[in-house]
Amino acid sequence: MNKPWVLTGGLLLVPLIGATNSLAGALGLWLAWVVITLGHGLAMGLVRPRLTAYQRLLASVVLAATLTACAGLAAQAWALELYRPLSLYFGWIALSCVALEHEGVFIEPRLPASLRLAGLFGLWMIGLGALRELIGSNLPLVLLAPGGFILLGLLLAACQAWTAAKPHSTLEETPRP
Repeated sequence: MNKPWVLTGGLLLVPLIGATNSLAGALGLWLAWVVITLGHGLAMGLVRPRLTAYQRLLASVVLAATLTACAGLAAQAWALELYRPLSLYFGWIALSCVALEHEGVFIEPRLPASLRLAGLFGLWMIGLGALRELIGSNLPLVLLAPGGFILLGLLLAACQAWTAAKPHSTLEETPRP
């Protein structure tokens, strides 16, 4: 695992486990995360060249908090029932925006990696939300946080086993001096 993604990956684990007890919640939080992160990255791209490192950090914190608060108010106004269980995780979106800015994810050469991160995060959010909602009707433990951790661990183990199970070559390697 890359060192720069450790902090961001850890911050994304909280909403991945906590907000995926339903498909609607997972999809709603992922869409909010994408919109806020995209807005944060675009706005910081405009002001980044004019600021020092310390000013960039302050601007990133203020911008992330502002965008998150505005998105929270919009969600309260138009989707209150969806917002209530997800309200805690809107603060984590702001924190992940600041961490992504600190790691330089929004800088042009790293843009494909950040798009891949957003896509993988959405895939895991929607997949885990759908699976937890499907299994949770028969096994209520899956809807709780420990069940989310267990299910995520099983999914990650299955994903790793699937990608690691490559057919071995029948050709024998010869040792080289």
